[in-house]
Amino acid sequence: MQPTATVRHASTTDPWSDEQTRQHLQVLVEGVAVLAGFEQSAISLRRGDEFEVVAGAGEGVVENIVGRRLPHHVVEGELAKADHWDAWRFVPHDRVGDEVLEYSHVPTAAEIDAPDAWHPLDLLTAPVYDDDGVLRGLLSVDGPQDGLRPGPERLALLQKYAGLARTSVLLALEREDLSRRVQMADEARQIVRSALGEPSLDLVLEACRAGVTRSFGAVGMWLTAFDEHDRTTTAWYAVDSEAEPLFSEIDDVVLALAHRYWADQYVAQFSRSRSVHPGLPAEDAQQLLGFLDRIGIGSVLFVPMGAGPQCLGFLALSRVSDTPAWTDLEKEAALDIGRDLGRAVANARALEAERSLVDELRQLDGYRVQLVNTLAHELRSPLFSVSANLELIESEALDPEAQRCLSAASRGTARMKSVVEDLLTMAAIADPQREFVPERVDLRQVLTDVSEECSPAAVARQQNCRLDVPDGPVWCDGRPEELHRMFANLGSNAIKYSDEGGDIDVRLVEEPQEVRISFSDSGLGISEEDQARLFEEFFRSTNPDAKARPGTGLGLAIVERIARRHSGRIEIESKLGVGTTMTVVLPRPSGSGAPAVTA
Repeated sequence: MQPTATVRHASTTDPWSDEQTRQHLQVLVEGVAVLAGFEQSAISLRRGDEFEVVAGAGEGVVENIVGRRLPHHVVEGELAKADHWDAWRFVPHDRVGDEVLEYSHVPTAAEIDAPDAWHPLDLLTAPVYDDDGVLRGLLSVDGPQDGLRPGPERLALLQKYAGLARTSVLLALEREDLSRRVQMADEARQIVRSALGEPSLDLVLEACRAGVTRSFGAVGMWLTAFDEHDRTTTAWYAVDSEAEPLFSEIDDVVLALAHRYWADQYVAQFSRSRSVHPGLPAEDAQQLLGFLDRIGIGSVLFVPMGAGPQCLGFLALSRVSDTPAWTDLEKEAALDIGRDLGRAVANARALEAERSLVDELRQLDGYRVQLVNTLAHELRSPLFSVSANLELIESEALDPEAQRCLSAASRGTARMKSVVEDLLTMAAIADPQREFVPERVDLRQVLTDVSEECSPAAVARQQNCRLDVPDGPVWCDGRPEELHRMFANLGSNAIKYSDEGGDIDVRLVEEPQEVRISFSDSGLGISEEDQARLFEEFFRSTNPDAKARPGTGLGLAIVERIARRHSGRIEIESKLGVGTTMTVVLPRPSGSGAPAVTA
């Protein structure tokens, strides 16, 4: 009788079932069947609480036996009442229990009339035990070709096959375990690396902790990260547990170990039977063991984390007991994960420092904006008073010297008012708290309005101004008042720094992804040295001719900031004594408001 089962079929993708292992087991069962004189033979491997038939030889065996499973308690029950024939166990048909019959395949065979005749329900199997005495597999035979129970000569041959079966079964299970651990270690690596795209270490751990714990066959994990002063931050995860251990009580021990083990690239398998490790005094080992006992952990894989030469923390994977032992493959995979998580810690630190710096800069910007606003508003009132009084004085009859002084004061007041207005504009567009809510703007209309606004100043200087824009609307997403101010500044600059009778050209050109607005003049031009600082606040050209013309040094700084707020940029082409072209490049809007560009 061959034990079988009707519970379920085994998967054809079991990790042990590589070609070499299958061939070894198949050769074994075929050899015992042919050379020991049996019609059928089979090998079963233990899978948890069941035995799976993984190889067989003989008519009907593959169809009826291979791939099926037998409960462990049924096997143990039959072995308990079997006769011991050296390495084999024989259960005569009259002792076979009803329960095992439910999981058995009984071949069709004619019985012979003899005292030692083989009965179809007889059971002959060689149990395979590992070095710890755990039952790991079975080699079974059935249907002796002569119809008789095996005699001494045949039992001696079967004894040899029992030894071969033990070697083959334990090797198959070892290969299975190795393959499974390789697969799980690779899976853990992939889980961590796929989680590294998360923006923070907490999210990285949340995305990978359950998968890593499962892949290593662990019951929990914790990760402790260090800062440059060895201050610690710990995140932990445990299967079916919510009570967080007091990790701080072992910080003094593990901090030094992590630094040493990162330098050595050493992974420590720590348990009561493996408590001796480099750099770990016996009293510290006892402290760690006491901590593990209190949290119900029997074995820990201690993995240093870091990036480059710097240790950034450690990862600890835990199991309830010391078996199975952590393999070299698992240690290697865990160290890879320690390197990956070390990079995640380094990235999280960099992002945290960057966010802190951004916050500080935002606070400084806010303080500067507040200061500028306060100063500008405080200057506005006295300037208004001065300007009003100067206007009253102008209505009086004054001698030429007084009139000259009054004109100078009026020009100075006007210049100060211009500075105050530019300061308020600069503060408004630089305010980090000011929300930017764009709307659809027709750039053609904005440029037309700016041209009409600047025209009197150009006419007064007898300059030739030309506006070249498309016939239809040209759309942009932005703030109309800011775009108007940007173009007005560029237009007034072109007029101011061009001589009388000069040429000024303004062009609006649509491109597939961008809109280009250029202001070209035939004026003074700008040196390369000045171009590098042109958009700095309060910068004035080093050219004496340019310095002689009034300005606040804020106009182009305002232009550059408005362009940047609109996701645009400024391009400069200039040559001293020849002229300057300032080009604002803005993105075309997406959506239905933007007309298609045609060739």
